Order: sequence, then structure tokens, then C-alpha cells
Amino acid sequence: MYSPPKFSSRKVDHTDMDASDNTKNPSSEAFSIMLHSMPIAYVRPVDTDQGVHYAVCTADGTQLALFNTQDAAYFAAKQHDLEPMLIH
Repeated sequence: MYSPPKFSSRKVDHTDMDASDNTKNPSSEAFSIMLHSMPIAYVRPVDTDQGVHYAVCTADGTQLALFNTQDAAYFAAKQHDLEPMLIH
């Protein structure tokens, strides 16, 4: 089962950074472009006539595929260069 990465809560000292140094602190515009360039897919449970299955959906809710297990849906999305988000 997938477990999300753990992030540290350490503080970063920006006092020694030069305004032209973009290698240490990307601008909010660059961060926004980077964030929105990742294609996200949602993996969510769906009730069907055969029981519960797991759908891979786009951000607008369009269903791309249906799988028997959550793991199969998750790894199929990864295989197609999507960043799956699990919805319970």
C-alpha cells in the first residue's frame, strides 16, 4: 500500500540569499507552474453490480479506467505518468 512521503519541519534561513539566486528558493510563479504541470489522477472506490471496484479519474471527474483493487488502479495511473491521489 502506498504511504505518502514524510516532510521535515526544519526552518530554512533565507537571510544569506541573494535576490538573484533562484537555485535555493524558486519563485512562487515557478512553483505554481511546476505544481500545475503534474497530471493528477484520482483513485476512488466505485460501487458496481459486481461489488466495489476502483476508478482512476481525471481532475474534472472523468473516469479513465476501472480496476478490481486499489493497488492495481494506483500503479496503472503511475505507469501512465499520472500522479495518483487516493480518495477514500
